Amino acid sequence: MTTSLSHEPETPIFTTHIHNPEYLLTFAARSTTQTDLIVTPVQFHQRNLTHRLAAQNQPRSSMRFVSPGQIAREVLEATDGETKALDRLDRIRSLETLLETEPGTFDAFTPLYGSHLTSHAADIESSRRAVGAITAYDDERLAILKESLTDLQPYVRQDAVDRIDGAIATNRRLDTVTDVAVSTDSVLRKATTMLRENGADIWNTVYPAIERIHLAGVSSIEAPLLDLLSCIATETPVDVHLFLRAGTGPRIEDRLCGHPPTAVQSYQSSPVEIDAPELVTTTRSQEARLALALVDQLRSTGVSPSDILLVARDVAAYEHELQRAAHHYGQSLSVWTQLSVRETIPYALIESLCTLLAQKNEHIPASALLRPLACEWVSPDASGHSVAPRMLTALEGELHGYDPLTLAEWQQTLTQNTEISGTASVTSLLEWISECPQPPTPADVEETFNPLIEAFRARVLPAHRDRDTDTLAETTETARALVRIEEMVPQVATKYEEWLTRDHSEQSWEEVQYLFETIARIKPGRREHANAAVIDVADATDTWLRRVPYVIAIGLVDGEWPQTADGLFPAEVRETILAGESGPIRSLAPRERWTEAREYDHFVDAVSTATEQVICTRHHRDADGVSRPRSPFLDAIETTRVDETATDRLLSSEQTTPPALATVLPTETS
Repeated sequence: MTTSLSHEPETPIFTTHIHNPEYLLTFAARSTTQTDLIVTPVQFHQRNLTHRLAAQNQPRSSMRFVSPGQIAREVLEATDGETKALDRLDRIRSLETLLETEPGTFDAFTPLYGSHLTSHAADIESSRRAVGAITAYDDERLAILKESLTDLQPYVRQDAVDRIDGAIATNRRLDTVTDVAVSTDSVLRKATTMLRENGADIWNTVYPAIERIHLAGVSSIEAPLLDLLSCIATETPVDVHLFLRAGTGPRIEDRLCGHPPTAVQSYQSSPVEIDAPELVTTTRSQEARLALALVDQLRSTGVSPSDILLVARDVAAYEHELQRAAHHYGQSLSVWTQLSVRETIPYALIESLCTLLAQKNEHIPASALLRPLACEWVSPDASGHSVAPRMLTALEGELHGYDPLTLAEWQQTLTQNTEISGTASVTSLLEWISECPQPPTPADVEETFNPLIEAFRARVLPAHRDRDTDTLAETTETARALVRIEEMVPQVATKYEEWLTRDHSEQSWEEVQYLFETIARIKPGRREHANAAVIDVADATDTWLRRVPYVIAIGLVDGEWPQTADGLFPAEVRETILAGESGPIRSLAPRERWTEAREYDHFVDAVSTATEQVICTRHHRDADGVSRPRSPFLDAIETTRVDETATDRLLSSEQTTPPALATVLPTETS
């Protein structure tokens, strides 16, 4: 369907596809030139698309995967425009300095966060980001946003106005203190302006063979991206396709058509043609056992592990219960989730070494000295293994009670007290520390940590594998952490160099540790464990365009499916923008988290993943005994409630298949 922004003088035309991602596959072909740009919000969606095409033996040389920022940068590079932008870490560090040196610039935030704004730099950056996503800092849109607040309660209106004014001031001030773009959104806006001024000429120079752009898998379109796509649609010969999702898609399409978005009164009004058994247990823990009992039933009929997918709205809430249940049923799980790198041994090693290096010229406590050894430090210049736990415990006992000592004093103490066991590793660590530079340069960051990572991979990781279980879960997590830290080291070095150049930081190991910690909080896209001969467990957000014969969707209770909508602006402000009662208000771009429709997107993606059968489970009481209502999303599909007595028999030692389930399970095969 073609849609337009009818309230604007120039009408960009988009072709929209709602809950039809399969159609995107039809544009993949063998070609000597790339004709289609594919834009997806997260890397995982690109992965699912490429895997689908590979599974169908379908060539995709006609496709090129890009981000919106990449398109904007390539357009600007063709005209010698500025393409560099501050990242979030840069903005927060700049804000911390500005809030300290010129707090009056940010007075609008004082009613929201109090007078000590320096501790709210991240919140202020989030406000700047939110207002930019809604308005692209376009003067007309900003005026419309403020005008839309007129009929709201005074205290609600003032809260929103303060946040808007504060965000505008923040964006302007950041723009004046940096010689690059404030953000990627700023780069998008500059590229949009460039295209409007130069039309098809510049586009044809950069993308001479591109015929189509496909924005796929989105639950919202932020204003800077919408403006760029609108400009491409009107100023170039390229067709713009929007592959929208089941919940948010109709509302986005309504706004693009200039119509007030239709409120969804009931999920029964937007059903999905899917039939599913619905099984209910008492608690979350029992539900995890139920999910694995269902897996066991499928496996007993000959279904391959790769043909089964467990899906939750939030895998982290179920991971431990599912792993326990998997052990009970003798199944192995591979959890597709974001790596919490700060909770891994390799990260703890880096952190402990930064702490120790920062204390190099001070008195060092025994606990700080031994911490890297507890994190399995090995010398990059030797061939030994990490300290055995028993020896480390003995060392801790023998050094307990020692006052903090300097490096030289520790070396002397260990040399003189030959009766202390395991001193060789401590002495080796002390020698390594003494040779490390103080203070470090950016180059020192990579020269210090890269050899350690290689030594850990070569001499510590094999020991993890040897003592791991058959699932290799612990080894896989450690290996993933090594890869992540290997990626972080050059990022830290680069950021450290930039901050030193801008006088944003001091030259010290404390600053290096701060950057490791900050970058570690930025979680990369979800990645699966390397061992594929197991049952996959995935977040619903990662199922877009994925296809698996059997899906078990768990946790279908209200509060999880859907999770509560939220946002920085008060609910009344969000509802006013979402309602879009006038053409001008519809030019504002709502955030995806403002509505349950985004949650419905994920639900439909999850249940649509099954090519043979989806099975839904839920629990009706939390750990405190509080009732958990049934998810309203279940009203969108045809469910057959399985008797709870039959469910109990499935969970019993008999493992009796419920009659309602027997009809949807595959026939047993050898």
